[in-house]
Amino acid sequence: MGEQPKPKNNSNRNMHAIILGVLGIIALIAGVAVATVKGTHLRGSGLGTVLIVLGVVLLVIALLRFYYKKK
Repeated sequence: MGEQPKPKNNSNRNMHAIILGVLGIIALIAGVAVATVKGTHLRGSGLGTVLIVLGVVLLVIALLRFYYKKK
């Protein structure tokens, strides 16, 4: 009675890409909110721009990981 290998589950394969995508969307929304909402104390500090760039980079990395893990 040897151990049987478990079949690969497709949802586990792409979990990292999904987490990166969700974090990218959250960072993008937070960056747009910081950069555009008037009356916030962080507006004009550059934090909104940094969050927008970080969100876009995370989304691109998630898309690439999802695409290349699918093959």
